[in-house]
Amino acid sequence: MNFIKQRARSRKNSINIISATDKWKNINRKKSRRDVDSDEDEDEEDAKMNEVDWEQEFFQERLNRLSSDQDIEVQLTKKQTLLLATLLPDEIIQTENFDSTEPKRFVGVLLMADVSGYTALSERYNNTGKGGTYRLTATLNAYLGSLIELIYNHGGDILKFAGDAFLALWKTDKRTFLCHTIHTAIACALLIQHSFSSYETDVKVSLKVKLAISAGNLIFATIGNKIPMNYVIFGLPVIEAKLAESLCTSGEVKLTPNAWGHCYSRNYDYVIEENGHVTIKSILYDPREKDVSKPFRGLGAMVKTKRNFVAIENLPDSVWTSPNGLNAENAIKYEALTFRQKILLAEDRNIGPELRKFMIRPVLTQLDALQPLEYLTEMRQVSVLFVTLKPRNCPHQQLITIVNNSYETMCEIVYKSMGCVNKIILFDKDVMILIIFGLRGFKHESEAQAALKCACGIKKSVAALDGVREVSIGVTTGQVYCGVVGHPLRREFTVIGATVNKAARLMCYFRDKITCDESTFVNSKMSSNGFTLQPTVDLKGILHAGKIFEYSEDIRVKELYDIPMIPRLLDRTDEMEYFENWLDDVHHSYRDFDALLLVGESGVGKTRLIEWMARYARGCGHNVCSLTLTSIHSATPYLALTQIINQILGLSEPIEDFKKEERIVQLLKVYDEDLCFLNDVIKARFAYHEGVYSQDTKQREEKAKNIFSKLMQNIPDTHVIFLDDLQSLDQVSWEYISIMINSQKIFTILTVRRGKVSSIQEWLYNVFTNNNIRKINLGPLSSKWIPPLACQILDVAAVSNDLCKALQLKCKGIPGTMELFIIHLFSSGALEIKKIQEQELDEYCNDELQFPPAEFLHPQALNIGDQPTLDRLIKENKTEEIGICSVTEKEQLNTNINVETTDALIMMQIDALTPYQQLLLKIGSVIGDVMSRDLLENIMYENNAITTAKAIKRLFAMQVLTCANTINSRWHRRSTKASWNNSITSVAPLPSCECTFDFDPECSINLPKYAFCKLLKFKGKKMRKTFYELLPMNQKKEFHARVVIYLESNKHRCRSCGGTIMVVQSVTELENEAEKNVLNESSKGEDDEDEDNNSRKQKDISESYSKISDSRNKNTEPRYSTSAADVPTESLLHASFTSVNSQTVPILKSNKKDSIPRRRSTKRVTVSSFVFKNSSSYQLATFNVFDMLRKVTEAESMSDWHELGVIDSDDEDHKNKELFSIKIEKGVSETDFSRCTCAELKIIIYEQMIYHASIAEMKFKEIEFTIELCYLYLLASNVDDAYLKLEHVETLCNLPEVHEIIDTCDIKRFLGKIYTLKAAACIAIGNHSAAKLAIGRAVRIYRINLDNVAEFLKLRTLVDKIKIKGKKYRLNKVKMTADSILCLNICTLLYSALGDGTAARLYAYRALKLVQKIECNVVDMCDVFSNAIHVDLVLGYIESTADTMHIAISKLQNLPQPFQSGDLYALGKVFMAAFRAGVARGALASAIKTAFRAMAVSRFLRAYNVSMEIIPDLFYILLCRRRITEAVDVLKEASIMSKERSSLDCETWYYALCIDLILDTGFQLETPTEISRYAEYMIQTPESNAGRRRLMAGLWTYWLRADQEKRAKRFEAEVLVWVSREEEDGSLTTLISSMRLAEGMLESLARKMDDLRKVVDLMELRSLADQKLVSLEHDAKMCRVIYPRWITLRANSLYLSGRRSAATAAFNQALEEARKVHNRLEEAITLAATGQSTIWLSNARSGRFITWRDGYQLARESWHQYLYRITAIR
Repeated sequence: MNFIKQRARSRKNSINIISATDKWKNINRKKSRRDVDSDEDEDEEDAKMNEVDWEQEFFQERLNRLSSDQDIEVQLTKKQTLLLATLLPDEIIQTENFDSTEPKRFVGVLLMADVSGYTALSERYNNTGKGGTYRLTATLNAYLGSLIELIYNHGGDILKFAGDAFLALWKTDKRTFLCHTIHTAIACALLIQHSFSSYETDVKVSLKVKLAISAGNLIFATIGNKIPMNYVIFGLPVIEAKLAESLCTSGEVKLTPNAWGHCYSRNYDYVIEENGHVTIKSILYDPREKDVSKPFRGLGAMVKTKRNFVAIENLPDSVWTSPNGLNAENAIKYEALTFRQKILLAEDRNIGPELRKFMIRPVLTQLDALQPLEYLTEMRQVSVLFVTLKPRNCPHQQLITIVNNSYETMCEIVYKSMGCVNKIILFDKDVMILIIFGLRGFKHESEAQAALKCACGIKKSVAALDGVREVSIGVTTGQVYCGVVGHPLRREFTVIGATVNKAARLMCYFRDKITCDESTFVNSKMSSNGFTLQPTVDLKGILHAGKIFEYSEDIRVKELYDIPMIPRLLDRTDEMEYFENWLDDVHHSYRDFDALLLVGESGVGKTRLIEWMARYARGCGHNVCSLTLTSIHSATPYLALTQIINQILGLSEPIEDFKKEERIVQLLKVYDEDLCFLNDVIKARFAYHEGVYSQDTKQREEKAKNIFSKLMQNIPDTHVIFLDDLQSLDQVSWEYISIMINSQKIFTILTVRRGKVSSIQEWLYNVFTNNNIRKINLGPLSSKWIPPLACQILDVAAVSNDLCKALQLKCKGIPGTMELFIIHLFSSGALEIKKIQEQELDEYCNDELQFPPAEFLHPQALNIGDQPTLDRLIKENKTEEIGICSVTEKEQLNTNINVETTDALIMMQIDALTPYQQLLLKIGSVIGDVMSRDLLENIMYENNAITTAKAIKRLFAMQVLTCANTINSRWHRRSTKASWNNSITSVAPLPSCECTFDFDPECSINLPKYAFCKLLKFKGKKMRKTFYELLPMNQKKEFHARVVIYLESNKHRCRSCGGTIMVVQSVTELENEAEKNVLNESSKGEDDEDEDNNSRKQKDISESYSKISDSRNKNTEPRYSTSAADVPTESLLHASFTSVNSQTVPILKSNKKDSIPRRRSTKRVTVSSFVFKNSSSYQLATFNVFDMLRKVTEAESMSDWHELGVIDSDDEDHKNKELFSIKIEKGVSETDFSRCTCAELKIIIYEQMIYHASIAEMKFKEIEFTIELCYLYLLASNVDDAYLKLEHVETLCNLPEVHEIIDTCDIKRFLGKIYTLKAAACIAIGNHSAAKLAIGRAVRIYRINLDNVAEFLKLRTLVDKIKIKGKKYRLNKVKMTADSILCLNICTLLYSALGDGTAARLYAYRALKLVQKIECNVVDMCDVFSNAIHVDLVLGYIESTADTMHIAISKLQNLPQPFQSGDLYALGKVFMAAFRAGVARGALASAIKTAFRAMAVSRFLRAYNVSMEIIPDLFYILLCRRRITEAVDVLKEASIMSKERSSLDCETWYYALCIDLILDTGFQLETPTEISRYAEYMIQTPESNAGRRRLMAGLWTYWLRADQEKRAKRFEAEVLVWVSREEEDGSLTTLISSMRLAEGMLESLARKMDDLRKVVDLMELRSLADQKLVSLEHDAKMCRVIYPRWITLRANSLYLSGRRSAATAAFNQALEEARKVHNRLEEAITLAATGQSTIWLSNARSGRFITWRDGYQLARESWHQYLYRITAIR
């Protein structure tokens, strides 16, 4: 049958069927190019190959051969080329023709160096815990680097590294005498011993070196023909050097006899040993000197000054861009390459692509990504193979051939197994090869299993090669240090650690075997049938070798009487019955479904179930095809499909001739020209027809699928296909397998692991959603099946009940886990198997043996047809012995063995990333679970925005990263089948970013928004932990230090303030599980909602602050939301220390009663019912000036205030008085503080800096940051945490080791701050005695002397007009003085709280003096001013407050930097204090402006409590200045705040001030009836506050004035209760409320004057009123603005008592005092009290007052006529 088109064709480019990992391997094995000594049989094979070359070319057999990297032209930069050169010896760099296969022959001198003490050093470092391996490598690099530098300085070259040993070469050319070269090597060796004969390490282990020198003819050859190529050196000197090194002792230089034969003995001091080797002691003469009698100068003259070399990676970019020639940049390069300038040849000759061939993949990937080789350094879990080949004795040329063939064979096997050949060493006739599984880019789910299988393949294949006598392999698994060792200019990538050493020892001890350690045995998860426990042995340098096993695949098949067996299937009856019923549909023309999918966890028994299904299918006479998929299948397109098709066609590899093509045509019964489209799909070789290349890719794929479907429909017999581990299938194979399963003759059974991957591919998702694929979920075994399973594993009839209980407890019913646990117990000697007679069972009654039914243990033949024979043989050979298993070491049952982890899966995902992506994630893991993009980019060395965006895009797609601002939402699809809900995984949410930033798709180079996400988050903490553990200790410290530097040097704001969130998470130390639990507790409520999807659940950023909010003082309310997202929350209110026992509440104080119950009654009066119905144009809005923060704070002239609408009649008189401007930071006024979380963010930033500083071992910074954090904690009222941290940092400062690294002056300064803050914390909790002790310590440290302050206080002005020109203070003293200001502030607060006003004033004025002389923290400076004003007000020094304000104005106006947003609260405190001082002095016009500033700041900061402290006073002062419109605007501010906050406090004040407006001015905003309705509601609530007091007192007074005693009685009871229990604080608000109460008493007194029946009441009321007025007298005198009101009330009291003349004098005094302070309101009230107007009373009786708008003009003309006067006559 001729199906071959007779036409030559060519293709434009090869179609590679293998990608990714397989691109590093050669698929078609070809004969070695070095085999020049081939025998005749090999020649005949070559002839046969030549005969079929035409067929191979015709059918394009090699079309799919993978192009190796040397076939690809790679453009390398100069930097990359030089970096490659540092990894190779000069001998490779100087190669003239890289295409030549001929070995180099030359005469040379070899120096073999072996470092002794390495084994002891390794053990010592391994015992130190974490970081031990890194420290070991750093120490080894430091030592080896020094030796390497000496060798290159003496003209040598390092050929090979082998752990702690290396081989150096000196070549001899025709112009050099060999004796001179040997002498150079001897001189170098002696200098090494002179300088480094004993190298003391930090763990008290001395490193020494043995040096052996040989000389003679050498052969240098490269081996291999694909990446990585390698090189070896042969010759007698290699063998002699190895022998001499073995005879050498530490500190010696030994020459081989042959090398000594070339030397002149007179030149050396030496000792000849019996074996002919010579030990050189010293050099006497230099043979190179012309004067042979001239003595040698000595080794001291040869010592050169050690230079600090700059690594090539760290050279500036200008070096690589500058042209060749003499210039500064090239000089820098030559300087860096001083002692090894031969590597410049690589740059000059541009041989980078040739050097690449000698590199392993991890190194190439790193170099191609332009990443430093240092970042290859990491700790990884790997499996190590050490292979030793024993070649036969043969000439060197044949030896090269044997080594080359072995190497190529081994490389092919290793790369098929996803391993990596690291190096080959040939120091003598034993060839040692190091192979690693688990390196970056070569990650398996189980390296141990892949390594063992690879070891078997190597042993079989290599041992079969001609010339190989013996193959020994040692396999170990564990954590190793992977990285570059050596000197920056000569280094090699290798792995170091106890795991590597152990593999080498196993290889050497167990000859011609494959041996492994227990870790490999357990982690391989393979059946124990292939392992044989070896006798206990002592391995050199390994204290506890543990269990050692020999592994072999030859004994894995278990047989009985030569009949293959499988264990009995347990607890899967339903599944088997379901399968059998489905398979019975083979004779029907239809079936219910096309494929069966078995879903279960790893080890649940999927493989055993499909074995039994296959057994049944074979028993029914069906063809069975089975394939276990691996990572190779997922990386190789169509590989799985090809293998299945080969089984269906009945073909086994290797496939000869064209059998596959012939069988395909036989199935189709006719040749179809479209069969050529299957060439790449099933690896066929059909001829291409003419129209192939005229069709696009989509058309070709469609035709391939059509012809494949036709082929499947023509399969005549029933085939049952089993695909195990479907998740390892490649996508393109599934496209054709999905066609295959539709065939009626094909029954497909698939298995997939639950939890195999964190995200799911689309094709795999389609498998689950396909209605024609039936899903079966395999659950764990129930407890009753545990004894039968254990008996099957141990091959016994009974097992101990203790063992069954342990299996049930630890293994959760997973059969695979049970087998591994039993194997572990058996190998550790905890289980004992015995054969006993039935009568001996009574002796084991204590073991409580479990005997499962015999049918579960009966052997089952693999083929059903063999079962009768097997049953008969078992019956004939039955014995009376019973096998039992007992537990000998019950404590071993508690062993916690890790049998299934996700580490390998994570590492596989990591290795799929580029070096840049890995570096990005490693740095991210240092930052934390959540990371700011800005922080991430700034920490990286070389950052490109687009490169980073592309990397983040891929990391989002791989479900490694997600946006931290994404709200808890999940995107999912719904399946029509209920079984989908229980399947192994769910579809991952589409990548998205919820960060708020301007994103322009047109400028993003087709990248999505999430590629530029500003706040990134690791999808799972496990992923972050894995990346973090990959970093060695030095890189961890470096990156942590960079984070500290960046966080400290950059200003951080929340997004609402225009900043970028740097860190939004609580500190989570990877090693501190306790803190993890705290974080988990805080988010437990949300996590419980969906535990199964916890790893992918997106949490709102506010949860990131859980640790901070949870750690707050429980007594502090409110708990502020700290979300950085756009969620309206109340701004963080900074607590102030001045709140302790003070008479004025400082600005921004946290109000503990802020959480007010919300009233929901619909019957009550609301602020919406205003009296503005007649003014439709009026809108309820905030007074604009309060929203103009910048204009208000920076207004510096009267015209500026007038532009703002703030105009006072006295402005001209005070034009140049108390006008000042405060500059604030640009952009601050645009901040929305309702969403601001800067304060919480600052706390978190400091927590992060403390964490990073501690890891980076930056003790100074750690202490400094902790003290600052405590200060922030105190501002946030988190006293408990602050005090605990202060105790901790105080202990830290007193540690001796801290004193060694931190200067004493700094320690002293730190302790001063600590004691100061401890005092503040004690004040906050009311422990004044402890505060006094702490502040006393601080005062002593700061040396605060108050003796000079007394004299200082005698000065009336504190303004320093003369600059002090004294000596310059040292920097430390300046810092100490600046810190002492905080201490003085705390002293002021403490003594104020203790009632010692004099001491408080002394400390306040001392701080005031210091703040004028030195620069200090702006917050501390503001506290100084506010404290000084407050103390003066309390002590009655009212006029002194003006001087303090002059100083404050001078300092604040001249600040070098404008006020930052975080410092505005401190400025607000100054404004607040200045406002109260101005009111006390009676400077009303300036006080109003200051109040407007304070109001603007509090409004801006959303400090509603502070605003409500200002509003009542400001409202009154504006009325005093007859500025009624502005007063009403301020009143409306309270109504706006009540709506914004839904606060009864604000609403109460609104109505209270409305009644004040009526009582004091005669104008109304709300009607008295509406106000009373609100007050009626308030009476029913338990809430008690200052606003309620004012409201009740006002209404009581009002209804008394209106002669409605009944309504007044409604409020009288509550008002009079306050008379006896109120506590006066001297503030204006309290004074006004108290005077209103006194006024009500006088009004009530006036009502009773004519009623003789109420004489008793009259006397009592008069007494109470007089007492009230007397109690208010002192405070009223201290507040000049309200003093006229008090005098007026006193005059009314005198008038009602009948003392008219005294009353008249008092009225005149009140009028004089009011005019003195320009108080127009009190002036009008006094005039009304002496007048006869009854307008107010008439309006009250009618219930209608003049509106405030109409009354505005009346107040300017004759205000007193509309006001009320107290009279007894009605």
